[in-house]
Amino acid sequence: MTIVIIEDESLNAEQLLFYIEKYDSSITVATVLKSNEEILAWFTEHKMPDLVFCDIKLLDGNVFTSLQRDIITCPIIFTTAFNDFYQEAFDSNGIAYLLKPISYKSFEAAMSKFNRLASKNQPIDWASISSAISKINHRYKERILVKANANTLLLEVKNIVSISTHLGICHAVDNKGKTYEFRQRFADLAEKLNPNIFFKINRGEMVNINFIESIEPYFNDRISIKLINQSQRLTTSTATTAEFRKWIEG
Repeated sequence: MTIVIIEDESLNAEQLLFYIEKYDSSITVATVLKSNEEILAWFTEHKMPDLVFCDIKLLDGNVFTSLQRDIITCPIIFTTAFNDFYQEAFDSNGIAYLLKPISYKSFEAAMSKFNRLASKNQPIDWASISSAISKINHRYKERILVKANANTLLLEVKNIVSISTHLGICHAVDNKGKTYEFRQRFADLAEKLNPNIFFKINRGEMVNINFIESIEPYFNDRISIKLINQSQRLTTSTATTAEFRKWIEG
């Protein structure tokens, strides 16, 4: 199997190379391309690879400048910090849309999808996977309207350490230890937050991975979690413990 990486940032390219080696050391990475100019030159002279990992904004502009020429006909896994190019990606043989920073878990899921499609040994039906790509391309909530005394404020999601719910009211604790209230169905909120950052540890609590200070075993096969700026430890439910372990390890 041969892969081409299109990525203009060296650190991101190195991360993909590391993930590919970890996933399957027999995979050959033919080249790493950094611009539309390099894309045109390489694909004009070389055999089509089996798969392409493709950034969107390159040194010399948007990659769709090249993709609109139909010079890449193999499946493409898009890797980008921007979540507003879904339609263009779908129109350009995209089978997955990974938002940076890319976790190994999301990389592995995209590779598994490619392998499932390739194993059918037939042309890929792009329309049949559009729904799956749309879910990957979901725009996650960045701010929440919360109450602070008599005022309503915008709380940045990135600063939220944990969120809990009680009697239909959600409570968010920020990185300074302050607690804010707001009304929203907890299950709906969980779906609107980035699953790489937030994890629902039980029916009524979720945590931000960036503020986990330590974890330790707890009775009944649960995990006790110490969060920054919170004195009270939170615990996973028995049902979520195994998935939590996988999530926190990336």
